[in-house]
Amino acid sequence: MRAYCRGGTPISLKKTLKSVCKTVHCSFETDVKTQGCVSDPEQMWPGGVFFVLCPPEEAVEAVGLAVYRGCSAVVAGRPILGAETVPFFVVPNVREAFGACCQAIYDHPAKSLKVIGVTGTSGKTMTSYLISGILAEAGYETGLVGSLGIFDGQLYHATEESTPTPDKLAAWLHRIAENGCTHAILEVSSQAIAEARLAGIKFDAVCVTNIRRDHLDYHQTVEQYRRTKLNVFKYAKKKALAVCNVDDRITEAVLPLIDHPLLTVGIRNQAEVNAFLVERFRSEQTFIVTAGTDAIPFRTTTIGDDFIYNCLTATAVGIGLGIDLKTIARGIERVESVPGRMERIECGQNFGVFIDSARTTDSLSAALKTVREVTEGRLFCVFGAAAHHESAKRQSIGKAIDSLADRAILTSASDRLDSETATAICDIGKGFASSDGVHIMPDRAEAIAWALSEAGPNDSVLIVGKGESELLFPDAPPFCDRLFAKQWLYENHTEEYTLLGS
Repeated sequence: MRAYCRGGTPISLKKTLKSVCKTVHCSFETDVKTQGCVSDPEQMWPGGVFFVLCPPEEAVEAVGLAVYRGCSAVVAGRPILGAETVPFFVVPNVREAFGACCQAIYDHPAKSLKVIGVTGTSGKTMTSYLISGILAEAGYETGLVGSLGIFDGQLYHATEESTPTPDKLAAWLHRIAENGCTHAILEVSSQAIAEARLAGIKFDAVCVTNIRRDHLDYHQTVEQYRRTKLNVFKYAKKKALAVCNVDDRITEAVLPLIDHPLLTVGIRNQAEVNAFLVERFRSEQTFIVTAGTDAIPFRTTTIGDDFIYNCLTATAVGIGLGIDLKTIARGIERVESVPGRMERIECGQNFGVFIDSARTTDSLSAALKTVREVTEGRLFCVFGAAAHHESAKRQSIGKAIDSLADRAILTSASDRLDSETATAICDIGKGFASSDGVHIMPDRAEAIAWALSEAGPNDSVLIVGKGESELLFPDAPPFCDRLFAKQWLYENHTEEYTLLGS
Protein backbone atom coordinates (compact mmCIF):
# COMPACT_ATOMS: atom_id res chain seq x y z
CA MET A 1 0.00 0.00 0.00
CA ARG A 2 1.44 3.33 -1.07
CA ALA A 3 2.58 5.86 1.55
CA TYR A 4 0.22 8.68 0.52
CA CYS A 5 -3.53 9.15 0.25
CA ARG A 6 -4.79 9.78 -3.29
CA GLY A 7 -8.42 9.13 -4.11
CA GLY A 8 -10.81 9.91 -6.93
CA THR A 9 -13.20 12.85 -6.50
CA PRO A 10 -11.49 16.12 -5.49
CA ILE A 11 -12.51 17.47 -2.08
CA SER A 12 -12.79 21.00 -0.75
CA LEU A 13 -9.92 21.32 1.70
CA LYS A 14 -11.43 24.23 3.65
CA LYS A 15 -14.84 22.55 3.98
CA THR A 16 -13.32 19.24 5.08
CA LEU A 17 -11.09 20.92 7.64
CA LYS A 18 -14.01 22.85 9.10
CA SER A 19 -15.96 19.60 9.51
CA VAL A 20 -13.49 18.48 12.20
CA CYS A 21 -11.88 21.71 13.45
CA LYS A 22 -13.76 24.53 15.19
CA THR A 23 -11.26 27.11 13.99
CA VAL A 24 -9.43 27.11 10.67
CA HIS A 25 -7.15 29.97 9.64
CA CYS A 26 -6.03 30.28 6.02
CA SER A 27 -3.49 32.60 4.44
CA PHE A 28 -5.47 32.70 1.15
CA GLU A 29 -9.14 33.50 0.54
CA THR A 30 -9.51 30.98 -2.27
CA ASP A 31 -10.34 27.36 -1.49
CA VAL A 32 -8.17 24.42 -2.51
CA LYS A 33 -9.47 21.35 -4.29
CA THR A 34 -7.33 18.26 -3.87
CA GLN A 35 -7.30 14.54 -4.53
CA GLY A 36 -4.49 13.65 -2.19
CA CYS A 37 -2.99 14.09 1.30
CA VAL A 38 0.64 13.58 2.23
CA SER A 39 2.42 13.62 5.59
CA ASP A 40 5.85 12.69 4.20
CA PRO A 41 7.36 15.42 1.98
CA GLU A 42 9.37 12.77 0.14
CA GLN A 43 6.06 11.38 -1.16
CA MET A 44 4.71 14.75 -2.32
CA TRP A 45 3.37 15.07 -5.86
CA PRO A 46 2.05 18.15 -7.71
CA GLY A 47 -1.40 19.07 -6.41
CA GLY A 48 -1.23 17.18 -3.13
CA VAL A 49 -1.77 18.76 0.30
CA PHE A 50 1.03 18.50 2.85
CA PHE A 51 0.10 17.90 6.50
CA VAL A 52 2.87 18.78 8.94
CA LEU A 53 3.05 15.90 11.43
CA CYS A 54 6.83 15.95 11.95
CA PRO A 55 8.56 17.41 15.05
CA PRO A 56 8.76 21.25 15.16
CA GLU A 57 12.51 21.24 14.57
CA GLU A 58 11.98 19.45 11.24
CA ALA A 59 8.94 21.44 10.09
CA VAL A 60 10.65 24.23 8.12
CA GLU A 61 12.74 21.82 6.08
CA ALA A 62 9.77 19.48 5.50
CA VAL A 63 7.51 22.32 4.31
CA GLY A 64 10.25 23.61 2.02
CA LEU A 65 10.61 20.21 0.39
CA ALA A 66 6.83 19.78 0.01
CA VAL A 67 6.50 23.20 -1.63
CA TYR A 68 9.44 22.44 -3.92
CA ARG A 69 7.74 19.20 -4.99
CA GLY A 70 4.55 21.03 -5.94
CA CYS A 71 2.13 20.81 -3.03
CA SER A 72 -1.07 22.84 -3.47
CA ALA A 73 -1.44 23.71 0.23
CA VAL A 74 0.07 23.14 3.67
CA VAL A 75 -1.84 22.27 6.84
CA ALA A 76 -0.12 22.66 10.21
CA GLY A 77 -0.78 23.35 13.86
CA ARG A 78 1.06 26.70 13.82
CA PRO A 79 2.57 29.16 11.31
CA ILE A 80 5.75 27.92 9.66
CA LEU A 81 8.34 29.93 7.77
CA GLY A 82 8.63 29.09 4.07
CA ALA A 83 5.01 28.38 3.15
CA GLU A 84 4.09 31.88 1.93
CA THR A 85 3.78 30.82 -1.72
CA VAL A 86 0.92 28.33 -1.19
CA PRO A 87 -2.32 28.41 0.82
CA PHE A 88 -1.41 27.73 4.43
CA PHE A 89 -4.02 26.39 6.86
CA VAL A 90 -3.58 26.47 10.64
CA VAL A 91 -5.79 24.09 12.62
CA PRO A 92 -5.96 23.14 16.33
CA ASN A 93 -5.34 19.43 15.72
CA VAL A 94 -3.44 18.65 12.54
CA ARG A 95 -3.59 14.88 13.11
CA GLU A 96 -7.39 14.91 13.34
CA ALA A 97 -7.47 17.04 10.20
CA PHE A 98 -5.18 14.65 8.33
CA GLY A 99 -7.27 11.60 9.20
CA ALA A 100 -10.52 13.31 8.27
CA CYS A 101 -9.16 14.45 4.90
CA CYS A 102 -7.82 10.99 4.11
CA GLN A 103 -11.26 9.49 4.74
CA ALA A 104 -12.96 12.23 2.68
CA ILE A 105 -10.65 11.67 -0.28
CA TYR A 106 -11.84 8.05 -0.40
CA ASP A 107 -15.47 9.22 -0.05
CA HIS A 108 -15.77 8.14 3.59
CA PRO A 109 -15.72 4.34 3.05
CA ALA A 110 -16.57 3.67 6.70
CA LYS A 111 -20.03 5.14 6.12
CA SER A 112 -20.92 2.22 3.85
CA LEU A 113 -19.73 -0.33 6.44
CA LYS A 114 -20.64 -1.46 9.92
CA VAL A 115 -17.34 -0.71 11.65
CA ILE A 116 -16.35 -2.49 14.87
CA GLY A 117 -13.35 -1.29 16.89
CA VAL A 118 -11.51 -3.60 19.29
CA THR A 119 -9.07 -2.11 21.78
CA GLY A 120 -7.42 -3.23 25.01
CA THR A 121 -4.06 -4.21 26.42
CA SER A 122 -4.43 -7.81 25.29
CA GLY A 123 -6.93 -9.95 23.39
CA LYS A 124 -7.55 -7.55 20.48
CA THR A 125 -6.45 -9.93 17.74
CA MET A 126 -8.24 -13.01 19.04
CA THR A 127 -11.43 -11.07 19.70
CA SER A 128 -11.32 -9.57 16.21
CA TYR A 129 -11.00 -13.01 14.62
CA LEU A 130 -13.86 -14.38 16.74
CA ILE A 131 -16.14 -11.50 15.73
CA SER A 132 -15.17 -12.16 12.13
CA GLY A 133 -16.10 -15.83 12.55
CA ILE A 134 -19.50 -14.91 13.98
CA LEU A 135 -20.23 -12.48 11.16
CA ALA A 136 -19.15 -15.04 8.55
CA GLU A 137 -21.43 -17.66 10.12
CA ALA A 138 -24.29 -15.15 9.99
CA GLY A 139 -23.70 -14.65 6.27
CA TYR A 140 -21.91 -11.30 6.29
CA GLU A 141 -18.84 -10.40 4.22
CA THR A 142 -16.26 -8.92 6.56
CA GLY A 143 -12.94 -7.13 6.26
CA LEU A 144 -10.39 -7.15 9.06
CA VAL A 145 -7.51 -4.81 9.89
CA GLY A 146 -5.11 -5.92 12.61
CA SER A 147 -1.67 -6.99 13.74
CA LEU A 148 -1.80 -10.30 11.85
CA GLY A 149 -2.52 -8.57 8.58
CA ILE A 150 -5.38 -7.09 6.61
CA PHE A 151 -8.17 -9.10 5.01
CA ASP A 152 -9.80 -6.97 2.32
CA GLY A 153 -12.71 -9.33 1.73
CA GLN A 154 -10.76 -11.39 -0.81
CA LEU A 155 -7.09 -11.66 0.16
CA TYR A 156 -4.82 -11.32 3.19
CA HIS A 157 -2.08 -8.69 3.12
CA ALA A 158 0.87 -8.30 5.46
CA THR A 159 1.04 -5.19 7.63
CA GLU A 160 3.63 -3.64 9.92
CA GLU A 161 1.27 -2.34 12.63
CA SER A 162 -2.11 -3.26 14.05
CA THR A 163 -3.72 0.08 13.15
CA PRO A 164 -2.34 1.61 9.93
CA THR A 165 -1.68 5.32 9.49
CA PRO A 166 -4.70 7.40 8.32
CA ASP A 167 -3.71 7.42 4.65
CA LYS A 168 -3.30 3.65 4.52
CA LEU A 169 -6.34 3.00 6.72
CA ALA A 170 -8.59 5.04 4.41
CA ALA A 171 -7.28 3.16 1.38
CA TRP A 172 -7.82 -0.24 3.02
CA LEU A 173 -11.37 0.62 4.13
CA HIS A 174 -12.10 1.78 0.59
CA ARG A 175 -10.84 -1.53 -0.78
CA ILE A 176 -12.84 -3.50 1.82
CA ALA A 177 -16.02 -1.64 0.83
CA GLU A 178 -15.28 -1.99 -2.89
CA ASN A 179 -14.90 -5.76 -2.43
CA GLY A 180 -18.48 -6.01 -1.23
CA CYS A 181 -17.96 -6.26 2.53
CA THR A 182 -20.73 -5.15 4.84
CA HIS A 183 -18.63 -5.05 8.02
CA ALA A 184 -15.08 -4.07 8.96
CA ILE A 185 -13.28 -4.97 12.18
CA LEU A 186 -10.40 -2.75 13.29
CA GLU A 187 -7.82 -3.50 15.95
CA VAL A 188 -7.27 -0.18 17.68
CA SER A 189 -3.90 0.37 19.35
CA SER A 190 -3.31 3.03 22.00
CA GLN A 191 -0.79 4.71 19.70
CA ALA A 192 -3.41 4.92 16.96
CA ILE A 193 -5.82 6.63 19.36
CA ALA A 194 -3.14 9.06 20.55
CA GLU A 195 -2.20 9.91 16.95
CA ALA A 196 -5.83 10.33 15.82
CA ARG A 197 -5.47 7.69 13.10
CA LEU A 198 -9.21 7.00 13.44
CA ALA A 199 -10.28 10.55 12.58
CA GLY A 200 -13.09 10.53 10.04
CA ILE A 201 -14.34 7.10 11.17
CA LYS A 202 -17.35 6.48 13.39
CA PHE A 203 -17.65 3.06 15.02
CA ASP A 204 -20.92 1.15 15.23
CA ALA A 205 -19.49 -0.90 18.12
CA VAL A 206 -16.47 -0.57 20.40
CA CYS A 207 -15.00 -3.40 22.46
CA VAL A 208 -12.63 -2.83 25.39
CA THR A 209 -11.08 -6.20 26.25
CA ASN A 210 -9.12 -4.92 29.28
CA ILE A 211 -7.04 -1.93 30.40
CA ARG A 212 -3.79 -2.75 32.15
CA ARG A 213 -0.21 -1.48 31.78
CA ASP A 214 1.63 -1.33 28.47
CA HIS A 215 3.55 0.89 26.02
CA LEU A 216 4.92 3.20 28.70
CA ASP A 217 7.84 3.96 26.40
CA TYR A 218 5.29 5.84 24.28
CA HIS A 219 2.68 7.04 26.80
CA GLN A 220 5.13 7.77 29.66
CA THR A 221 2.68 7.01 32.50
CA VAL A 222 0.10 4.32 33.29
CA GLU A 223 -2.55 7.00 33.80
CA GLN A 224 -1.90 8.52 30.38
CA TYR A 225 -2.03 5.09 28.76
CA ARG A 226 -5.39 4.35 30.38
CA ARG A 227 -6.85 7.74 29.45
CA THR A 228 -5.74 7.21 25.87
CA LYS A 229 -7.48 3.84 25.68
CA LEU A 230 -10.78 5.36 26.81
CA ASN A 231 -10.50 8.08 24.16
CA VAL A 232 -11.52 5.42 21.63
CA PHE A 233 -15.14 6.35 22.39
CA LYS A 234 -14.69 9.78 20.80
CA TYR A 235 -14.75 7.88 17.50
CA ALA A 236 -18.00 6.04 18.30
CA LYS A 237 -21.45 6.95 17.03
CA LYS A 238 -23.86 8.22 19.68
CA LYS A 239 -25.79 4.97 19.69
CA ALA A 240 -22.76 2.74 19.14
CA LEU A 241 -22.64 -0.43 21.21
CA ALA A 242 -19.97 -0.59 23.92
CA VAL A 243 -18.76 -3.98 25.18
CA CYS A 244 -16.66 -4.07 28.36
CA ASN A 245 -15.23 -6.66 30.74
CA VAL A 246 -16.51 -6.18 34.31
CA ASP A 247 -13.88 -8.58 35.66
CA ASP A 248 -11.17 -6.14 34.59
CA ARG A 249 -10.65 -3.75 37.50
CA ILE A 250 -9.80 -0.62 35.52
CA THR A 251 -12.50 -1.14 32.90
CA GLU A 252 -15.15 -1.80 35.54
CA ALA A 253 -14.21 1.42 37.36
CA VAL A 254 -14.76 3.60 34.29
CA LEU A 255 -18.08 2.09 33.16
CA PRO A 256 -20.05 5.11 34.53
CA LEU A 257 -18.07 7.33 32.14
CA ILE A 258 -19.18 5.42 29.03
CA ASP A 259 -22.18 7.20 27.53
CA HIS A 260 -23.22 4.51 25.06
CA PRO A 261 -25.53 1.46 25.07
CA LEU A 262 -23.47 -1.01 27.09
CA LEU A 263 -23.16 -4.78 27.27
CA THR A 264 -20.89 -6.17 29.97
CA VAL A 265 -19.15 -9.56 29.99
CA GLY A 266 -17.63 -11.53 32.83
CA ILE A 267 -16.79 -14.84 34.42
CA ARG A 268 -16.37 -13.91 38.10
CA ASN A 269 -18.81 -10.99 38.33
CA GLN A 270 -22.40 -10.72 37.20
CA ALA A 271 -22.75 -9.32 33.68
CA GLU A 272 -25.17 -9.24 30.75
CA VAL A 273 -23.12 -12.00 29.11
CA ASN A 274 -21.55 -14.53 31.50
CA ALA A 275 -19.68 -17.81 31.20
CA PHE A 276 -18.63 -20.66 33.44
CA LEU A 277 -16.14 -23.37 32.64
CA VAL A 278 -17.35 -26.97 32.43
CA GLU A 279 -14.10 -28.77 31.59
CA ARG A 280 -10.68 -28.05 30.12
CA PHE A 281 -8.15 -30.36 28.52
CA ARG A 282 -4.96 -29.83 26.57
CA SER A 283 -6.80 -30.06 23.26
CA GLU A 284 -10.14 -28.39 24.05
CA GLN A 285 -12.41 -26.79 26.60
CA THR A 286 -16.17 -26.51 27.12
CA PHE A 287 -17.96 -23.62 28.80
CA ILE A 288 -21.53 -22.39 29.09
CA VAL A 289 -22.43 -18.89 27.93
CA THR A 290 -25.52 -17.22 29.37
CA ALA A 291 -27.21 -14.09 28.05
CA GLY A 292 -30.45 -13.17 29.77
CA THR A 293 -32.57 -16.33 29.89
CA ASP A 294 -30.62 -18.01 27.10
CA ALA A 295 -27.72 -20.41 27.66
CA ILE A 296 -25.64 -22.45 25.24
CA PRO A 297 -22.47 -24.58 25.48
CA PHE A 298 -19.35 -23.57 23.57
CA ARG A 299 -16.64 -26.10 22.70
CA THR A 300 -13.34 -24.60 21.56
CA THR A 301 -9.98 -26.05 20.62
CA THR A 302 -8.20 -22.96 21.96
CA ILE A 303 -8.07 -23.03 25.75
CA GLY A 304 -7.71 -20.59 28.64
CA ASP A 305 -9.75 -18.06 30.62
CA ASP A 306 -8.42 -15.23 28.48
CA PHE A 307 -9.85 -16.97 25.44
CA ILE A 308 -13.22 -17.29 27.19
CA TYR A 309 -13.19 -13.53 27.80
CA ASN A 310 -12.46 -12.99 24.11
CA CYS A 311 -15.38 -15.29 23.24
CA LEU A 312 -17.70 -13.40 25.59
CA THR A 313 -16.73 -10.05 24.07
CA ALA A 314 -17.32 -11.37 20.55
CA THR A 315 -20.62 -12.91 21.69
CA ALA A 316 -21.78 -9.57 23.08
CA VAL A 317 -21.02 -7.90 19.74
CA GLY A 318 -22.99 -10.61 17.95
CA ILE A 319 -25.94 -10.11 20.28
CA GLY A 320 -25.76 -6.36 19.75
CA LEU A 321 -25.95 -6.96 15.99
CA GLY A 322 -29.02 -9.16 16.40
CA ILE A 323 -27.37 -12.54 15.84
CA ASP A 324 -28.78 -15.49 17.78
CA LEU A 325 -26.66 -17.47 20.27
CA LYS A 326 -26.62 -20.68 18.23
CA THR A 327 -25.16 -18.88 15.23
CA ILE A 328 -22.70 -17.09 17.52
CA ALA A 329 -21.53 -20.40 18.99
CA ARG A 330 -21.00 -21.91 15.53
CA GLY A 331 -19.13 -18.80 14.43
CA ILE A 332 -16.78 -18.95 17.40
CA GLU A 333 -16.19 -22.69 17.04
CA ARG A 334 -15.19 -22.25 13.39
CA VAL A 335 -12.17 -20.20 14.54
CA GLU A 336 -10.07 -23.21 15.53
CA SER A 337 -6.88 -21.24 16.14
CA VAL A 338 -5.23 -17.88 15.57
CA PRO A 339 -1.47 -17.69 14.91
CA GLY A 340 0.50 -17.10 18.08
CA ARG A 341 -2.54 -16.95 20.37
CA MET A 342 -2.38 -19.98 22.67
CA GLU A 343 -1.87 -21.92 19.46
CA ARG A 344 -1.55 -25.68 19.96
CA ILE A 345 0.95 -27.54 17.78
CA GLU A 346 -0.14 -31.12 17.19
CA CYS A 347 2.18 -33.45 15.29
CA GLY A 348 1.39 -36.71 17.07
CA GLN A 349 3.76 -36.12 20.00
CA ASN A 350 2.82 -37.36 23.47
CA PHE A 351 3.25 -33.96 25.13
CA GLY A 352 1.69 -30.55 24.67
CA VAL A 353 3.23 -27.75 22.60
CA PHE A 354 1.78 -24.24 22.63
CA ILE A 355 2.86 -20.98 21.00
CA ASP A 356 1.72 -17.68 22.47
CA SER A 357 2.47 -14.02 21.80
CA ALA A 358 2.36 -12.88 25.44
CA ARG A 359 4.25 -9.58 25.72
CA THR A 360 3.36 -8.42 29.23
CA THR A 361 3.76 -10.03 32.64
CA ASP A 362 -0.02 -10.37 33.01
CA SER A 363 -0.51 -12.09 29.66
CA LEU A 364 2.51 -14.34 30.24
CA SER A 365 1.19 -15.37 33.67
CA ALA A 366 -2.22 -16.13 32.18
CA ALA A 367 -0.68 -18.30 29.45
CA LEU A 368 1.50 -20.18 31.95
CA LYS A 369 -1.46 -20.79 34.30
CA THR A 370 -3.57 -22.13 31.43
CA VAL A 371 -0.89 -24.60 30.31
CA ARG A 372 -0.06 -25.50 33.92
CA GLU A 373 -3.71 -26.44 34.50
CA VAL A 374 -3.72 -29.04 31.70
CA THR A 375 -0.23 -30.41 32.34
CA GLU A 376 0.22 -33.46 34.54
CA GLY A 377 4.00 -33.53 34.13
CA ARG A 378 6.58 -30.77 33.75
CA LEU A 379 6.03 -27.39 32.16
CA PHE A 380 8.83 -26.02 29.95
CA CYS A 381 8.74 -22.33 29.06
CA VAL A 382 10.84 -21.01 26.17
CA PHE A 383 10.76 -17.24 26.54
CA GLY A 384 12.16 -14.93 23.89
CA ALA A 385 13.52 -11.72 25.37
CA ALA A 386 13.57 -8.50 23.36
CA ALA A 387 14.90 -5.00 23.84
CA HIS A 388 11.33 -3.61 23.83
CA HIS A 389 10.49 -5.36 27.09
CA GLU A 390 10.39 -2.59 29.71
CA SER A 391 13.47 -2.65 31.93
CA ALA A 392 11.37 -2.21 35.07
CA LYS A 393 9.23 -5.22 34.16
CA ARG A 394 11.92 -7.69 33.12
CA GLN A 395 12.47 -9.13 36.59
CA SER A 396 8.70 -9.57 37.04
CA ILE A 397 8.68 -11.61 33.83
CA GLY A 398 11.36 -13.85 35.33
CA LYS A 399 9.38 -14.19 38.57
CA ALA A 400 6.25 -15.20 36.66
CA ILE A 401 8.11 -17.93 34.79
CA ASP A 402 9.90 -19.06 37.96
CA SER A 403 6.63 -19.44 39.87
CA LEU A 404 4.73 -21.41 37.23
CA ALA A 405 7.21 -23.31 35.04
CA ASP A 406 9.43 -26.27 35.96
CA ARG A 407 12.06 -25.48 33.34
CA ALA A 408 12.82 -22.05 31.90
CA ILE A 409 14.75 -21.51 28.68
CA LEU A 410 15.63 -17.87 28.05
CA THR A 411 16.51 -16.98 24.48
CA SER A 412 16.22 -14.19 21.92
CA ALA A 413 12.84 -13.12 20.52
CA SER A 414 14.35 -13.03 17.04
CA ASP A 415 16.83 -15.06 15.03
CA ARG A 416 19.54 -12.53 15.92
CA LEU A 417 21.18 -11.67 19.24
CA ASP A 418 22.34 -8.11 19.85
CA SER A 419 23.70 -6.47 22.97
CA GLU A 420 20.32 -5.01 24.03
CA THR A 421 18.64 -8.41 23.78
CA ALA A 422 21.48 -10.01 25.74
CA THR A 423 20.94 -7.41 28.48
CA ALA A 424 17.20 -8.15 28.49
CA ILE A 425 17.89 -11.88 28.91
CA CYS A 426 20.18 -11.19 31.88
CA ASP A 427 17.62 -8.83 33.47
CA ILE A 428 14.86 -11.43 33.17
CA GLY A 429 17.17 -14.04 34.67
CA LYS A 430 17.53 -11.86 37.79
CA GLY A 431 13.86 -12.47 38.54
CA PHE A 432 14.46 -16.17 39.27
CA ALA A 433 14.97 -17.18 42.90
CA SER A 434 17.58 -19.72 41.86
CA SER A 435 19.56 -20.52 38.74
CA ASP A 436 18.42 -24.14 39.02
CA GLY A 437 16.08 -24.98 36.16
CA VAL A 438 17.03 -21.87 34.17
CA HIS A 439 18.81 -22.39 30.85
CA ILE A 440 20.12 -19.49 28.76
CA MET A 441 20.34 -20.36 25.07
CA PRO A 442 20.68 -17.24 22.89
CA ASP A 443 20.06 -19.23 19.69
CA ARG A 444 16.26 -19.49 19.38
CA ALA A 445 16.24 -22.64 17.28
CA GLU A 446 18.55 -24.37 19.74
CA ALA A 447 16.39 -23.30 22.68
CA ILE A 448 13.17 -24.63 21.15
CA ALA A 449 14.81 -27.87 20.02
CA TRP A 450 16.24 -28.45 23.51
CA ALA A 451 12.85 -27.96 25.19
CA LEU A 452 11.12 -30.29 22.73
CA SER A 453 13.82 -32.93 23.13
CA GLU A 454 13.58 -32.81 26.93
CA ALA A 455 9.78 -32.99 27.11
CA GLY A 456 8.28 -36.40 27.85
CA PRO A 457 4.82 -37.93 28.18
CA ASN A 458 2.32 -35.59 29.89
CA ASP A 459 4.75 -32.64 29.82
CA SER A 460 4.02 -29.35 28.03
CA VAL A 461 6.19 -26.80 26.22
CA LEU A 462 5.07 -23.17 26.00
CA ILE A 463 6.99 -21.13 23.40
CA VAL A 464 6.67 -17.38 23.90
CA GLY A 465 8.24 -14.35 22.30
CA LYS A 466 7.46 -14.00 18.59
CA GLY A 467 3.71 -14.44 18.29
CA GLU A 468 2.25 -12.33 15.53
CA SER A 469 5.47 -12.21 13.53
CA GLU A 470 4.84 -15.83 12.57
CA LEU A 471 2.48 -15.28 9.68
CA LEU A 472 1.64 -17.27 6.60
CA PHE A 473 2.87 -14.53 4.28
CA PRO A 474 5.48 -14.80 1.51
CA ASP A 475 7.68 -12.21 3.23
CA ALA A 476 7.54 -13.89 6.65
CA PRO A 477 10.66 -13.63 8.83
CA PRO A 478 13.45 -16.13 8.19
CA PHE A 479 12.75 -17.99 11.44
CA CYS A 480 9.28 -19.12 12.43
CA ASP A 481 8.53 -20.81 15.76
CA ARG A 482 5.57 -22.67 14.33
CA LEU A 483 7.31 -24.06 11.28
CA PHE A 484 10.45 -24.93 13.22
CA ALA A 485 8.53 -26.74 15.98
CA LYS A 486 6.45 -28.69 13.46
CA GLN A 487 9.47 -29.70 11.44
CA TRP A 488 11.36 -30.79 14.55
CA LEU A 489 8.42 -32.81 15.85
CA TYR A 490 7.82 -34.56 12.54
CA GLU A 491 11.49 -35.41 12.17
CA ASN A 492 11.89 -36.66 15.73
CA HIS A 493 8.49 -38.27 16.34
CA THR A 494 7.92 -39.87 12.94
CA GLU A 495 7.44 -43.39 14.29
CA GLU A 496 5.19 -42.23 17.10
CA TYR A 497 3.12 -40.10 14.68
CA THR A 498 2.76 -43.01 12.25
CA LEU A 499 1.50 -45.31 15.00
CA LEU A 500 -1.03 -42.72 16.18
CA GLY A 501 -2.27 -42.15 12.66
CA SER A 502 -2.55 -45.79 11.70
